Amino acid sequence: MSSILTNISAMAALRTMRDISGQLGVEQQRISSGLRVKTAADNAAYWSISTTMRSDVKAMGAITDSIGLAMGIVDTAYSAMETVRQSFVEIRNLAITASDMPQPGMRDIVKPAFGLDPEYAKSDVYKIDVQIQQLQDQARDAMLSASFAGVNLVYHDKTEPVKASEQVFSFVIGYANSKVQTMDVSAMDTLLLNDGFGVYPTSYPGQYNPEKTLFDGGEIIDAPGTFTPAAVYWYNIPLSNPITGDPEAYPVNPTYILQSIENHVVRQGADREGLYSNLVATIDKKIEQITSKMAYVGAVQSALDTYDELNKKAIETATKGIGRLVDADMDDTAVKLKALETQQQLAIQGLQIANSQPEIILRLFQ
Repeated sequence: MSSILTNISAMAALRTMRDISGQLGVEQQRISSGLRVKTAADNAAYWSISTTMRSDVKAMGAITDSIGLAMGIVDTAYSAMETVRQSFVEIRNLAITASDMPQPGMRDIVKPAFGLDPEYAKSDVYKIDVQIQQLQDQARDAMLSASFAGVNLVYHDKTEPVKASEQVFSFVIGYANSKVQTMDVSAMDTLLLNDGFGVYPTSYPGQYNPEKTLFDGGEIIDAPGTFTPAAVYWYNIPLSNPITGDPEAYPVNPTYILQSIENHVVRQGADREGLYSNLVATIDKKIEQITSKMAYVGAVQSALDTYDELNKKAIETATKGIGRLVDADMDDTAVKLKALETQQQLAIQGLQIANSQPEIILRLFQ
């Protein structure tokens, strides 16, 4: 049946062309965005999962930055420790050299605390002592400057708001199940120098703080030939607090390590060779302790490297998973797009043919 009021063929052709145009628009959008699922309307389940995973990937990206910061802190500490270790290796070697030198003279047998004896200052041993002090200062500078992003793992200032024993460095290392994962490092496991050793007379009135780290306080050295041991100090000395009377640390520089040894030989009659031997053994022990702390920090470095690699792999895996859910297959989409463009051309031709049917009816009346 033909009608001049209703062109059923044209309506069918138009409907087909609209369907093809709609599919064509979808495929064109996929080509331009690269996404098969762009909004929740495309696929609610996949869109929800991918959105959550994208949020997790951003969090893991922040974790990567945090691990990089932690690695900077730990690497700086390790470098400072290496400087300190090398300095004390040199100090040990200089002590060995001094032990073979002629015994220096002493004007004041009862030497003032950390004062330079003028007779001792003329000796070759004093020249070695000066070199040792320079190495001590070099090591101290390395410890004080081992700060990265305001964090120092090897030096604790007495102005810190917490005691060294209460100080814990928490490094962010991961993100899983909507929770941030951290690795804690106790300050006492890494510190080489604690200026807060002793008592905190202002922050912690009346509370003794026996947090001695590697170079705090003095070293008691057995002196062969006498019952009185010798004592040397590296950076601070425990004295009585003038208010409370409790012991606390005070900085001291220079320390004249070798002068303390030589003075003990003169004053107490200690065996010089044996005392120097014990001094070298004491320094060797310090070097071993530094090495042990470096091994611990090295283990932290290794752990951070592992966590960094795991986090990067987690980001890569999550990104691939998101792609499988929502990314468009560009090869498949391109083929479909080409086919739909061809169908669209055919639909347009079909609509033109359908629209020409009223003209055929018009000829019947001519």
